[in-house]
Amino acid sequence: MSRRIIFESSAANQKPNIEQIISVITKPIIGEICHQVIFSYGDELRLDFGEMSAYTHPKLAHLCKGSWQFGARATPWVFKQGDRILTSSLPVDIDAEIDEVEIDAVKKVLQQLENKELIDFVIDAHNISLTLVFEGDYQLILQPDFQDDSGLPYWELFMPTEQVLTVGPRFFWECKSIHER
Repeated sequence: MSRRIIFESSAANQKPNIEQIISVITKPIIGEICHQVIFSYGDELRLDFGEMSAYTHPKLAHLCKGSWQFGARATPWVFKQGDRILTSSLPVDIDAEIDEVEIDAVKKVLQQLENKELIDFVIDAHNISLTLVFEGDYQLILQPDFQDDSGLPYWELFMPTEQVLTVGPRFFWECKSIHER
């Protein structure tokens, strides 16, 4: 099943129902354990949930992935425990070299999510912010920047059903088969 829907709300009282729709799509990931926190392609954050397995491509066979893969792309984020900010995404400077030491330090803090259960997955229709709530009062909060004109999705969720939920840019979202182009 493929859904390609764009929500644009022009009137303040006409709120899109994206919270409920995303809630239904993501309900099966609630209760899954985050097994791996990594950065791919520089500073793009990825969390692997569910059953872990090796990649099928021979060159990647030494790496593992979760049956659920969450990726934050082109989206600033904050990692909190309770009211305390533990770390946040690094500022993007396309002209600068990626500081591997700084990324490693941020990754080390984020690894506190490993082996933690995902308790809630909440999207806010007003600004498309997303909060992943984990046991231990941990929260990963994505705060999309509507001024970003990269055209990249804010985040993606690859599911064991071979579907991908893509949100962003702006109020765009779709859920489709990974086999569709």
